[in-house]
Amino acid sequence: KVEAKQSTVSTEELLKKAVLRGNEAGIVEITKKLREEGVMNETEILNTCLLPAINEVGELFQTGKYFLPQLIASANAMKASIEYLEPFMKQEEDISNAKIVVIATVKGDVHDIGKNITGIVLSCNGFEIHDLGVMVDKETILSEADRIGADIIAVSGLITPSLYQMEELCREMKSRGMNTPLF
Repeated sequence: KVEAKQSTVSTEELLKKAVLRGNEAGIVEITKKLREEGVMNETEILNTCLLPAINEVGELFQTGKYFLPQLIASANAMKASIEYLEPFMKQEEDISNAKIVVIATVKGDVHDIGKNITGIVLSCNGFEIHDLGVMVDKETILSEADRIGADIIAVSGLITPSLYQMEELCREMKSRGMNTPLF
């Protein structure tokens, strides 16, 4: 008779594996269980489990062991986990002292996974996020950054033509004499 081997995998490891495997369907339950265990708070779950897992996904993508579908599945799983955690996260900084970030996916690109994850991570770390969405032209990004007094401008894009749009944004910032950090 073969005895069933009891799993010794911790909930933290299950959460990391859910990100690595792109398990969007099960990740919220795992995240909920980890949160309810009370071993770590929401920010610690983000910093100890989710971010290292998505960093590993990035490394696997860079080395050619993961491809775009796996990258997107993992990012979507992480996003689902973060969306569950976000309401429980406490702002440790007064919002009036928060650095203001204008974030957008550049014109010509509809891929917002990186933007969304970056925005959530920055928000959870005390930044005030102004998300302009996708397909945003440089004029809108810079006008909004100027209007609200942004401390940082963050742009994203997944496809190669996005790089051209980012270069155009840099040139426009230079021509306007803007020295706001660009991320």
